[in-house]
Amino acid sequence: MVVRDKKALLSNSELLSGLDEAMLDRLLSMTVTRRLDKNETLFVKGDPGDSLFGVQEGKIKIVTTSPNGKEVTLNIIEEGQFFGEIALLDGMDRTADAVAMEKTEVLVIQRRDFIPFLEKHPKLCIQVMQLLCHRVRLTSEMVEDAAFLPLDGRLAKRLLNLADLYGQEQPGGGVLIGLNLPQQELARMMGTSRESVNKQLQIWRNEGWIELARGKVTILNKDALQYVLEAAEFD
Repeated sequence: MVVRDKKALLSNSELLSGLDEAMLDRLLSMTVTRRLDKNETLFVKGDPGDSLFGVQEGKIKIVTTSPNGKEVTLNIIEEGQFFGEIALLDGMDRTADAVAMEKTEVLVIQRRDFIPFLEKHPKLCIQVMQLLCHRVRLTSEMVEDAAFLPLDGRLAKRLLNLADLYGQEQPGGGVLIGLNLPQQELARMMGTSRESVNKQLQIWRNEGWIELARGKVTILNKDALQYVLEAAEFD
């Protein structure tokens, strides 16, 4: 669903929720719209952190690449969500790349406009701090998972999280992850190889826990995946 109402996008966002009409109108006057084709890059690591972005339509993936070319997907930003806060606030370079996963439309607020606005509204400052703390906690959790959880536990956790975010109950049972999710992309989210992910997915498909289609995963037995995760966490 396209977020046609730009003001609704602002007011419903985690970052800007609770602002009064006048504040939203002021922010709205600062915005411009940018359209991206599928696989088009919005920014790359090292670019100036001069803008905040909100997704009106489509999806953006945040990725980083190691010196040897290995790509890891850090996050997927969907309609109604904002991103780019860290570089916007400190004015330093972008720490990752942002790439459109499909045709995408984003709302853009420039740093030169946002920072003076932020300085005048303490409530918004607090919301920004809370959001950044949440992001730090998620990053710490990802690092811990990579260090301590085996592949099956990490993959089970990722699928369950994606099902919570994008799950669509199916008439015949099961939960479809409503996201185009090629195995290569899933592997990038976890910092591992496509072959390793495919091997584990095939095991679970043979067990009847999941169904696989082109770019789609349907979870048929969430309890089984939850058991795998809990077993990995307490191993």
